[in-house]
Formats: sequence, structure tokens, C-alpha cells
Amino acid sequence: MRLHRFPRRVLVAAALVLAATACGGDADGEVSQEGAGGYPWKATDEICNALPYGELADPLGAREEAADRNKRAGGGSPGVQCVQPLVETGPAKYGNVKVELDLSYGNSVDFAKDVFGRVKSDPARVQPEGGLAEVQGVGKEAYRILFNKPTELRQVRELRLRDSNLMIDVTVTAEARTPPTPESLKAFDASVDDFARGALKALRG
Repeated sequence: MRLHRFPRRVLVAAALVLAATACGGDADGEVSQEGAGGYPWKATDEICNALPYGELADPLGAREEAADRNKRAGGGSPGVQCVQPLVETGPAKYGNVKVELDLSYGNSVDFAKDVFGRVKSDPARVQPEGGLAEVQGVGKEAYRILFNKPTELRQVRELRLRDSNLMIDVTVTAEARTPPTPESLKAFDASVDDFARGALKALRG
């Protein structure tokens, strides 16, 4: 993997803005929450690298390399899986950080609502250890899988969300340099929430 050159990132960002305008999307407002939804599937290799990993820099670290990605289609929904390692920076309080995303584009808002609801209501899939907690202000609906080992250095934080026809699972694995505290874990979760909000904005069509 190699670093992307700055001009290429600029072109990618410009392409995303133009695509949003052409599709009637509003990069700063809400997307359609009915019918086919507001997130059209774009089969591009740049999806994973257009996401706002900078939201995770404090406390998790910064990216140096381009994200790995794997296109996939399952359950009737096209999508992509992204894997992005982060390296320690000045404010980072964790090491060996890996950010994994699974983006799934439903063919309609109703389809996405149904899939998201069924997964959430399946105890075997969402409550294997510590249950779940509703998260406000991230998409139309979101919840966090609770990791019931708050004192362990190795932490796994998982956020699942839906906005319009788009469903995203964000899983962040990291090793704390010092034993976690309730405050440090709250900051960890807040950075993941900020990243998810930024990802939705970047992906609006």
C-alpha cells in the first residue's frame, strides 16, 4: 500500500461534491428518508479513502496508508468493506488501532429499515456479551454494542447505524497505553460517533 498524493485526494473530494450535486443531494443537509433513499451505490475504489479518519486522531491516531477495501454484495445489497490501520500521533492514547467498516446500500429505505431492525432484534448478533445502547444524533438510528471488559487494555468498540437506505457497521479495535477509565472510553466512543457522522456526510449522494 502507498500513500495517496495530495492532488489525487483533492480530485476525489471534488468528484464526491459534484456527484452529490448531480444527484440532488445536499452535502450539509439531510438526504431523502423515503423511496429509494439518498445514498446511491457508486462502484468506486475511492469510497474507503474518502472517509474522515481525521475525526479519530484524538485519541486513536492518524492514517498513513490508504485503506484496504473489499467490494461485496450480500443479502440483496451492494456495498464495500474497508480496513484502515491508524498509527500513533501526538494526542493518541492507543496503539495497534484498526478501523473496520461494512457499508451496505439497500435498494430502498424500507428495505434498509427492515434489515437493520431484524439484525438489532437478534440477541445472538447484538448482545453476546454486554448488550447494546442507543446512540442519538448519528444517522436516523444507531446503537453501540457494549463491550463488557472496560478495564482491559484491548478494547473493541462497535457502532451500527442506518441513515436512509445506507447501513454502516463501524468496528474499532485498539490497545490502550494505560488502563482505560470511564472518561477515556467515553472519549473513544465520541470519536467513533464523530467519525460516523463525518462518513455519512462524505457519502451523501
